[in-house]
Order: sequence, then structure tokens, then C-alpha cells
Amino acid sequence: MTVTDVLIVGAGPVGMAGAIELNRRGASVRIVDREGAHTKLSKAVGINTQTLELLESSGLTERLLAAGIRIARANLHFDGKPLVTLDLSRAEHRFNFILALPQSETEGILESALAERGIVVERETEMIAFSQDADFVTASLRGPGGEHEAAAGRVLGADGPRSAIRQGLGIPFTGARYDETWSLADVTLDWPYGYGEVNLFLHSNGALLFTVPIAPDRIRAISQTDNALALLPAGSVVRETHWDSTFHVALRQAERYQDGCCFLAGDAAHVHSPAGGRGMNLGIWDACAFAARHAAGTLDGYTAERHRIAARILAITDRMFRVARLKPGIAQSARNLVMRNIVPMPTVQRWIAPQLLGIER
Repeated sequence: MTVTDVLIVGAGPVGMAGAIELNRRGASVRIVDREGAHTKLSKAVGINTQTLELLESSGLTERLLAAGIRIARANLHFDGKPLVTLDLSRAEHRFNFILALPQSETEGILESALAERGIVVERETEMIAFSQDADFVTASLRGPGGEHEAAAGRVLGADGPRSAIRQGLGIPFTGARYDETWSLADVTLDWPYGYGEVNLFLHSNGALLFTVPIAPDRIRAISQTDNALALLPAGSVVRETHWDSTFHVALRQAERYQDGCCFLAGDAAHVHSPAGGRGMNLGIWDACAFAARHAAGTLDGYTAERHRIAARILAITDRMFRVARLKPGIAQSARNLVMRNIVPMPTVQRWIAPQLLGIER
């Protein structure tokens, strides 16, 4: 039986980015996914600065930039009135913007890049069992041709929040779910804010609406209420709803990201609120870190590095969400006072912009 260097389970953005980076660094890779094709839904839509940096060496960044929308301004509103504008271009970086691109397009670009490297995602294939010893993993895979065994020096589980790899390893996924039912909608609409900037609409009752352009004539609206479109500002007219959904959000992290020869990345290792737009990005950072450590022979440090970084980002996104949904009282008034009078200061803007862009130093 041929032993592949790395078997990746899950061919979303995290798994495919990991496969590309591993291949670029000389590793042999197999990647399997239970779905028959990459997603056709927009799902995650924000690609941040560090992700663009990490994917530049493989040539992916140039393709992503050509397909996406560069967003350099974020406007905050309170009860329909302007609160503050954040100028992301103040960050001292060549990628001083958020790149908006539907996940369906991101995955298409990644899968094409894999094919160019001679790697085909093995679709409609899932890992149904696995065992490991000190040197490699033996996996039972079930695909269109039936069941067969595969061997790999390492397995990377990028198979989402219900990760079969994590569950098979018995790794606790600790945390809790937020109480709210969230909603999103991708829409074409007439409204006063155009299609080139991010907007966050805060309300005195604690409701919030976040909008981001995902195409020249389409925005994503997302809210921690069950009807995002009900929070659109007065005068907005929805012309077409392309996709809508409701969902729940949790704040969880795997207690460890490694067990023997098996590793976790992305939502298999951590989930958090959409605040800050870090979810897919954090997973791609995991995958790139795994590839770099695999090449360097330092995988024993993977859990310590990635768990620490994810714990910090989970805490940041939780605080951002809690501050955004403050209800009437002293805390809400203080937040708005700071937003109106402190955040517009150039020195503060230069500090905030890198934080929002995911520039890690």
C-alpha cells in the first residue's frame, strides 16, 4: 500500500488551501470530501490581509484579487444615524482592505489551482474509520467505487464543526452556543449606501445588522435576529433575494489540535461568531501553519501555536459581538461616545485598521 504524506479530510477552503501549500512544499497529498462538488452558496465572504499574504507564494492571491471586491471603509450607524467611519486604508500594508468574495468562487479558484498541480479532489468520498500507530494512519474510505483502505503519514481533519476526525479521536469540543437565532440574506436592493463599503447598523434595543458587498450588485446582510432584512434602513427596497438562511452560532474550541498522527484545522478545531470576519481566514491560517510545520518537521508545536492564536481570536470576536449588541444603559452610551469622539482620531484609526484586517504581528 502506497503511503501518502498527508491525507486531508474535507475540501472546503481550509482543506484545499492546505493541500496547495503542502504540495508547494513538496509533500504528496490526497484530499477527500463527502460532497459531490464544491459549494454553490456564498457562505464565508471576507478574505483578510494575512490570508492574502499567506496564499501569495502559491499564486492564489493574484487570482482572488482579480475576482473579489476590495473594501477599505466600514461605516457604523446607531438608530439610523451615522456613528463613525473606519478607514482600513490607514493600515500600512499593500493589502489594506478586506477582499469580498463569495465562498463558492473562492472554492472554485482553489479547486482549479489544485487540478493544475495534478491533485483532484476525491468527491463523494468519506472516511468511515481510521486507526493509527506511531508512524502513519490507516483510513477506511468509502467512495463511488466502494470501500478501500488508504495510508498516510499524517491526516489533517478539515471536516467542519461536526468533524468525524475530532469525534473519532475523542477530543472534547468545549464551549457553548449563543442563544440567538441568526439570519442572513444575499440581496440586490435599492438603498442609500451603495455596493462598495461595509455597514454595521446598531440599534438601541441591541439588534444589529451587518452588510458587506459580495458582487457589484449584491450585498450580504447578516443579523443576530431571525430576520436580517427587517433591519434594513428606511427607504431600502429589496429587488431580489438570491439566498437566505437562519442558523445558530457557537463559541467552541477543541481542547487539542493533534492526537498522534492526526491533526485538526478550521471549524473542526474552533468555531465563533461572525464578528470580525475571521472564521474561514483563521482556518486557512491553520492549514498554512500545518503545511509549514510539516515541511520543517516541527508538527509537535502545532497545537500550542494554533490553540493559543485561536483562543485569542475567539475572545476578541466574543467581545466584539457583546459590545455591538449592548442594550440601553451606561455601557451602550459609553460605547457610542467613544465611537463618535475617540475612534475618528487618526492615531486610533491607524491602530484599529490592522486589527480589523487580521494583520498579526
